Amino acid sequence: MLTLIHQETFKLMHKKSTYFVSLFLAGMIILFGVLAKLYPNSFDPKSMFNINFTGIEWITFLMIAASASIVAMEFQYGTVKELLYRKYNRGQVLVSKWIVTFIYSLYMYVLALVLTLVLKVVLFNHTFELGKLSGSHTVIENLLISMGSQFIGLWLVLSLVLLLATMFKSSTVAVSAGFIGYFAANIAASLMFGLIGKWEWLKWNPLNMLSLSTQVMTPSYREFTKLTVDQLVMGNLGYIVVFLFLGYLIFKKRNV
Repeated sequence: MLTLIHQETFKLMHKKSTYFVSLFLAGMIILFGVLAKLYPNSFDPKSMFNINFTGIEWITFLMIAASASIVAMEFQYGTVKELLYRKYNRGQVLVSKWIVTFIYSLYMYVLALVLTLVLKVVLFNHTFELGKLSGSHTVIENLLISMGSQFIGLWLVLSLVLLLATMFKSSTVAVSAGFIGYFAANIAASLMFGLIGKWEWLKWNPLNMLSLSTQVMTPSYREFTKLTVDQLVMGNLGYIVVFLFLGYLIFKKRNV
């Protein structure tokens, strides 16, 4: 397993797109940081800080593409056969990809956090204080709590994308399906609240779990989700396990 993880990490680090993605993410965060500095009336510095200067949104799109391609490309180029001809079984191959994807997503979040804090010090050192209370938590605590909830939500999306990726041989199709599914899920999630109001048992559907990060920052959102933050966290983790397990079953039975 460690050898497979090393191989997946090696492939990821030697892809040109990996470095392009890091530079792109850094560039977008810096861009919106500068915009918040130049046009504070249009881009409120504190609000932009709370969303990592749009960094987390970009990470979601970038990780959907990365997670879809890490599985589908093995089938597209036939390299999965080489792995299976060795001593590794299908489960080990897939789990190693999950682990590397998790590490990659963690790296992206750390990069966004570091850049966010650097921009705060460089551009907004006297605009607002990190230790000042904003609600029941300080500004920096709110940022970390928000990022933690968004990370869990990201992996709910990625677990579904990884499931879809086991069904396609083309990385392009897998990535497209991931993006379409993400946008469709967000649209459906906003429409789901009306149905939850009529049939409360629907509150346990996976679309409702996408509201975790919003409810963490806006507790009154519970009126719509009908779930506590703890229940949303457990629901997210439960669906992540379910989607990954389904992907595991499909991967083990799929023809190569």
